[in-house]
Amino acid sequence: MKRRVLVTRPEPGASETVARLEALGFETVVLPLTHIVPLDAGPAPDPHAVDAVAVTSVNALRHASPAMLAALSAKPVFAVGDATAEAARQSGFAFVTSAAGTAIDLAAAIETRMPIRSHILHLAGRERTGVLQKHCMTEASA
Repeated sequence: MKRRVLVTRPEPGASETVARLEALGFETVVLPLTHIVPLDAGPAPDPHAVDAVAVTSVNALRHASPAMLAALSAKPVFAVGDATAEAARQSGFAFVTSAAGTAIDLAAAIETRMPIRSHILHLAGRERTGVLQKHCMTEASA
């Protein structure tokens, strides 16, 4: 009898997780607890007012406007983990650091690599935990 796993991630992450689990022999039940939709973040921020970008979700990059990504592409990016770092590279960012952990690890990476009073733009969704709030000059919802 196969072991059953409940997958609660929203798409497209749910399908990616299901494929990996089924390849390992698990039976999956998909029941997303959230639904991710893009929001209008307004105009792209002035890249001269931003020292770096923080990203806590692949979805923030997936749903950011091409104009915003292009305007910020020369800035260093601090990503919460390896998958988000790879998504940042695929979005056109050349200088990407992966915290390889949690939002707290990301905050520590920013604090150790950026000067005090740096302006960090946190690309994020409307609903978030707030761990990075003290590091952000401004935020853009994607």
